[in-house]
Amino acid sequence: MNPIPADAAPSGWTPELPLRVPPPLEWPPRPLRIMRYLFGFPGVYLPWAALYALLAYGLWRLLIATGSDLAVLSPRWILPLLGCNLAIAALFYSAWHSWLYGRRKQGIAFKYNASWPKEDGTHFLFGRPLASNVFWSLSSGVPVWTAYLCLTLWAQARGIAPVTSWSGSPVYCTALMLALPFFHAVHFYFGHRMIHWAPLYNSVHYLHHANINPGPWSGLAMHPVEHVVYFSGALLLWLIPATPLHAIYFTTLVALAPAEGHCGFGKIVVGEARLTTDNFYHYLHHKHFRVNFGDSLLIPIDRFFGTFHDGIRRVPRRDRDA
Repeated sequence: MNPIPADAAPSGWTPELPLRVPPPLEWPPRPLRIMRYLFGFPGVYLPWAALYALLAYGLWRLLIATGSDLAVLSPRWILPLLGCNLAIAALFYSAWHSWLYGRRKQGIAFKYNASWPKEDGTHFLFGRPLASNVFWSLSSGVPVWTAYLCLTLWAQARGIAPVTSWSGSPVYCTALMLALPFFHAVHFYFGHRMIHWAPLYNSVHYLHHANINPGPWSGLAMHPVEHVVYFSGALLLWLIPATPLHAIYFTTLVALAPAEGHCGFGKIVVGEARLTTDNFYHYLHHKHFRVNFGDSLLIPIDRFFGTFHDGIRRVPRRDRDA
């Protein structure tokens, strides 16, 4: 099975090209640029990673308040957590979709593809792209997310996975929180390359790539097997000391980050404010299929494998359609 042919819709807005490595990878190092990249607004940690951390803290406090015995895999705490994750995902993805695609509050301003996603398509479940994406995100993505989270919390509570504490290791715990987004980027790259292997692409990853003009709900719309691969980064926390908050934060980040990563816009306009996104790198992957398998932090790896697209170079047809 070949990928669906690339959309012939006219190009829309593009960022400054060619794409270059982000500040942490520049040489010589520029400390101020690195700090702005990490801690500026928008940056790696603000606003989205900080939001995921707040959601994780809220879920952890809820588990504590309800007296959940995490050492026992019981529906008494698993089902409420599943319900919370369903509500968070539905509200979060719906908010992105409603603003940009439902109500079209900023039209095509800063939209990479000047056309809107098609409302029907034979490659999608139900013949409706949006309904298909919502179905796979909520019926498969959220349960797999919750399963990894619950098993990790259980393993920590049972002493199967190593555990630390914020009071005992505050520097380590803070450093781990800051490092987890970067670990996710690396894990995503190699998992993504794996599912582009032809047998897995043709039977699994094709479902995600049906979205050639992606929107927010495209992000978590995957085959269940791909969800198992995608969330498997949580297994890191079975190998290194962590706290339950780290487990909730990491799985929440992995579950919600695809909304921004697939929104299809370079800037979000709210009144006079302009919130820059960082997803053109991955947008090019959906456009050309065999380039930019990670995110911009992984440009050196894509360069090494000859799959880096800087937004300008021509992509041979064999790389788009094979």
